[in-house]
Amino acid sequence: MIAIVGRPNVGKSTLFNRIVGQRTAIVGDRPGVTVDRLETECLIGEQQVVLVDTGGIGEGTHDAMQPAIDAQVEAALAIADIVLFVGDAQAGCTPVDAAIADKLRRHHIPVFMIVNKAEKPNSEMDFFALGMGDPIAVSASHGNGVKEFVAKLADSLPQARDSEEHAKPIASIAVIGRPNVGKSTLINAWLGRERMVVSDIAGTTRDAIDSELVYGDGFIRLVDTAGQRKHGRIADVIEFVARVKAVQAFKLADTAVMVLDGSEGVVEQDMRLMQLAFDEGCALIVAVNKLDLLSEEEWKHYVERLDFRMRGFPEIPVFRITARTGKGVKQLLGKAIYAAKQNRFEIGTGELNRWLGAAQEAMHPPSDNGSVVKMKYASQIATSPISIKIFCNRPQGLKSSYRKYLEQSFRKTFNLIGVPIRFSFSGSSNPYAPEKKH
Repeated sequence: MIAIVGRPNVGKSTLFNRIVGQRTAIVGDRPGVTVDRLETECLIGEQQVVLVDTGGIGEGTHDAMQPAIDAQVEAALAIADIVLFVGDAQAGCTPVDAAIADKLRRHHIPVFMIVNKAEKPNSEMDFFALGMGDPIAVSASHGNGVKEFVAKLADSLPQARDSEEHAKPIASIAVIGRPNVGKSTLINAWLGRERMVVSDIAGTTRDAIDSELVYGDGFIRLVDTAGQRKHGRIADVIEFVARVKAVQAFKLADTAVMVLDGSEGVVEQDMRLMQLAFDEGCALIVAVNKLDLLSEEEWKHYVERLDFRMRGFPEIPVFRITARTGKGVKQLLGKAIYAAKQNRFEIGTGELNRWLGAAQEAMHPPSDNGSVVKMKYASQIATSPISIKIFCNRPQGLKSSYRKYLEQSFRKTFNLIGVPIRFSFSGSSNPYAPEKKH
């Protein structure tokens, strides 16, 4: 996580766009154009990073928006691994820059002192006084010095860990849900200790927190994500950080356990969060918590509403639990581990192609304007999520209804419940077929 901070109108968004390589942030000459943070994933060297643009710090103290901007910067700093502190060579080093430097020193985060608008030679020298290391002169609008700086930044990033040198968990499980539904209570029940802070105040968890649970001869990684509110209602700017962290957790997790509050209704935000986890490749399980507050009749009504809400998903396992008393939590953990193993499902090429042949025999693909559509060969290209590539003579002729049929057939044949499955179709020939002799 790399955060760009500085006073208003020093060119933070222009630098952000220059690094990303596209016009993602709104850029303008008026101070304070960036009010909210903007984040995007990009490559720095060979490393995938999240780059965060922030609003200007420290000026316009009478402006009603400034406290919100300052709070957003604090939120970005709370999760940043590296900070790009941007100054303005034309304005020189100001008292506000000195105050920002003091703020950054208290965070103990590696900082690059970037001096923008440095078209004139040695115009960055004024910023040595801040004691933030050697200032780096750039012109974000013209691109001068940016390429060299990005190369220096790439060299400073930690090397990606060699997966062979680190033990892999049996499963990585993200626990997700709206605020105060019992996510931390569930993880504490699994761990058998108060690892997470539990409170009646919604939003106690502000970050994605990892815990390791010894399980058999290995361990399970448990991730408690902050409660996700509807994006348009994020009044507390730290919720923005929580959402970024949740997406990062989904990318690393095999299974997402969606915790719902049985005493409340199922809302659109629950579905959005489930869809987000599913889209990021997590197997999905729903755990309805606080069942001690529901009668059997209320539970029946709840399930009916939940089934209706989840009609757009494939079959998703649903469990009843009361995390506070530990009821049902052991069975839920076992199912989450099983779902993680299913998400890592691998199939031999021969078995996969026998399924493909049988699926076509059971239901032939509809013709494409009179032309025969035939799938020739299939290959598994990834797990978590399970990804299958099918070589086909007319991929554009495969209707969405037939693609859905293939997914349903694949799930049923290999008993894959609640697991995301990705099919891609290529018009190229079977790469494994022997070449024809001329």
